[in-house]
Amino acid sequence: MTTRRRNRIPRNEAEAQDRERALAARALMRREKVSLRAAARAYETDPKTVRRFVGSAIRKDKSGRYRATRYDRIPVTINHLMLDGSVVPLRIRDSRTASKIAEHSNELRKYRRIGDSSGLAQFRGKVFRADGVIHQFLTDPVAIDRLEDAGSLTAIESLYYARTAL
Repeated sequence: MTTRRRNRIPRNEAEAQDRERALAARALMRREKVSLRAAARAYETDPKTVRRFVGSAIRKDKSGRYRATRYDRIPVTINHLMLDGSVVPLRIRDSRTASKIAEHSNELRKYRRIGDSSGLAQFRGKVFRADGVIHQFLTDPVAIDRLEDAGSLTAIESLYYARTAL
């Protein structure tokens, strides 16, 4: 007898795409408080597929409707800009940490676009853990400008790591 996994790992490219749509539907359920069916429809997938890939991140409420939990531990791979300017894919296992990294990435893009570094101040001295290693957020405008001039920041345009093959 096999046990059913609640957060299935994709085995091929089609399942990887299904997982990405399920993660997006979960995010929509959290952000806009929509139902599972509406979120699945918005990302052209089936509610059953969403439950298969992000089942631990949604719960039935008392009325029998599925609602997204406030956070989850479903692993995602996210590109992160290191202090030396390299962009590395990190496996993040907490949606709250992934949200912080995404927020930092948005503030980096804002700084690059309009030169406003005020949003980066909230990340000064902050760290996060990924795969047992502590990582720091890049917040120094001088270092960011130096990396921009060297062309190192073009790789952070995409937050999520693009998988080329399984």
